[in-house]
Amino acid sequence: MCTAAHRSESKTAALDELQQWIGREHAFTGADEVSRNDIRRKLEVYCVDCPLHYDDATARAHGYRSLVAPVTMTPLWGMPAYWSPGDPQLYAPGLRPQTGGIRTDTLPTVYSKGVNTATDWEYFEPLYAGDRLEGNWRLVEIKPRTTRLGEGVFLTTETTIYKHTGELVAKNRNTGFRYDEKASDAPREKRAPREADELSAPPEATSTAPDPFDWSRQRRIGDVAAGEMVPPFSLWLSYQRIVMSVAVDRMYSGIHHNRDQAKASGFNDIIFNTRSYEMLFEVMLRRWMGLDGRLVKLGPFRMIGSSYPDDVVTARARVTETSRGADGGRVKLEIVVVNNRGEAARGEAEVALPE
Repeated sequence: MCTAAHRSESKTAALDELQQWIGREHAFTGADEVSRNDIRRKLEVYCVDCPLHYDDATARAHGYRSLVAPVTMTPLWGMPAYWSPGDPQLYAPGLRPQTGGIRTDTLPTVYSKGVNTATDWEYFEPLYAGDRLEGNWRLVEIKPRTTRLGEGVFLTTETTIYKHTGELVAKNRNTGFRYDEKASDAPREKRAPREADELSAPPEATSTAPDPFDWSRQRRIGDVAAGEMVPPFSLWLSYQRIVMSVAVDRMYSGIHHNRDQAKASGFNDIIFNTRSYEMLFEVMLRRWMGLDGRLVKLGPFRMIGSSYPDDVVTARARVTETSRGADGGRVKLEIVVVNNRGEAARGEAEVALPE
């Protein structure tokens, strides 16, 4: 019989083993090249018509070689294959479900469940159809903690992504929480109180579809001042839309598509994933900054609450700081996603604008 003392000793041993992984570098190679098909499938979930991602001529007119991928899609093409010829069978009763992402599942498994809690991206090089990605990741921090979800550990990894031709594409610092859930039938989601603030105001129930957008408008650094509010961008989430988005991302954790598994993990239903929030932020900022702007940093931002089918999610941003240089300027922003119950994500972003 497995006693509580034995379980505690096993977890202590597993955490000690995990500690030995700090600082080890692990290489990865993306299974697929950047493709126009992947870009289209992602954008159709959001009904976004930005011509940089559809039209070669427009992209070239704004300094690119051809149409480019949204920067928040970068990790998709860094993902190794789930399965390759010669590998053992992945799908059978009792086998661990596949989850997705750049494979950090070689880490020792201490706790049975997991959620993403915070992320921070820097973007350096645009991605074009045909590019192939590779890189490395390493575990940098371990923080055992008991939260409203249960006993667990926060794991922080740092990832660097390159093109196979050597150009630096992106850097990421990501924190996830691995845990064993509390013995309770009650939902464990806790929401931060809504502040009396423009960023945290409830979404408008009618803001469920983007209006046709005039992409000829261009924001310049001289047009921007601290305190300016960015026009919000809203989506209505259906069950289908959430599943379509995570399928494009190849992020197959059950909490994003399996209602029973999501509820067993303490959520009310399947949840919108972190990559989807990132895309929501990018679309909002792209519509504000214009085709000559660049999203150079997204984060750090953290997940505060969950978004479910039938929610309206609204991304908002406010300028906090501007600076000017020889080639234009940089704008720092405070960013928030709200849904029907309050804030779902909050953090920072930085964009480059022309002079």
